[in-house]
Amino acid sequence: MQVGVLERGRFVGSWIVRAVREAGHERYVALQAFRSTLAAVVAWLVVTEVFHFQQAFLAPYVAVFLVEATLVRSLQQAVVQVGAVVAGLLVAVVVTRLVESTTAAIGIAVAIGYFAGRWRRFGASGIWVAITALLVIATGASDSPILLGERLAETAIGAAIGVAVTALVFPPVYSAGKEARELTGELRDLLRDMASGCREGSSGVRDWVQRARGIDSLVQRAFEESRWAHESARMNPRPAAARAGEWARRWDRTLDDLSSVSSAVEELAHALDPVLGDDVAEADRRRLRTGIAAMLDALAEMVDAVGAGREVDPDGTCRSNLTELERFATESDDLVLTARLGAVLHTARRIVAAMGLEVR
Repeated sequence: MQVGVLERGRFVGSWIVRAVREAGHERYVALQAFRSTLAAVVAWLVVTEVFHFQQAFLAPYVAVFLVEATLVRSLQQAVVQVGAVVAGLLVAVVVTRLVESTTAAIGIAVAIGYFAGRWRRFGASGIWVAITALLVIATGASDSPILLGERLAETAIGAAIGVAVTALVFPPVYSAGKEARELTGELRDLLRDMASGCREGSSGVRDWVQRARGIDSLVQRAFEESRWAHESARMNPRPAAARAGEWARRWDRTLDDLSSVSSAVEELAHALDPVLGDDVAEADRRRLRTGIAAMLDALAEMVDAVGAGREVDPDGTCRSNLTELERFATESDDLVLTARLGAVLHTARRIVAAMGLEVR
């Protein structure tokens, strides 16, 4: 029992330390909790102490709901949330004018509000059409224009406070590059492992193909990271936001290149197997393995250069390797081998072209 308490205490302590020292998930959660708390308290104080509304539950709810991960999302959600509440108010007013029984009015209003909230533009806020209609009818506000006005005012106040807190209290800035660097490293390491396999004569095609397929998820994560960085920079008053946006644009160019490379690496892994097979003459197989391994190592260096923003293939090593393999294919009397090697070279040229080089 005591050991469990100590372990939980250490976990909490380490979590707090990470939140203070590192700009990671823990700090994001802590800041979101702080901003949400601040937004709820400010909204409550404004509607109760300044405007003296009697049923002030909507303002703090909306304020908390609109403390979003980025200012752009907060503004978009503010429009959607206000629209959902207005729709709920309209449903409540119309239903109570047509139905005398409160019980029946609640049932009909919730049903109509539920279907109205399914409109795709409401998104996750659509359920609040039905909930708002329910609360308005249940509290008797639908019969009072003053109370209806208060509900709408509460929503607007909560939305404004939520957006203001997101914009002014440590507005989030997300950086790009971490996932792209991981993508660069995985592509580079895979190409190097393929080169080692070729030299050693061990065909690991199945493993190479599986790793190449797994890289697709890294590509998606890198693009998602870049989208978050761009979005967090828009309309963000922090000086760091402009730098984050510029850095994200730099990585966008890199990601475009690396995503094209990624789509071709799996095809390259498939194409290598028949070229390195046992049905190739021993002398040709040895020469092929050496040449293809050198080409794969050169491709790995090019990928690394793209990720680091360096000049790609400055000494022409990769292009020389491709030229040598093409000469081998042309001189070979084995038409089957020539066709197989042609598939490898075609895919390799696609990878080189994706990184901005022209290969004749």
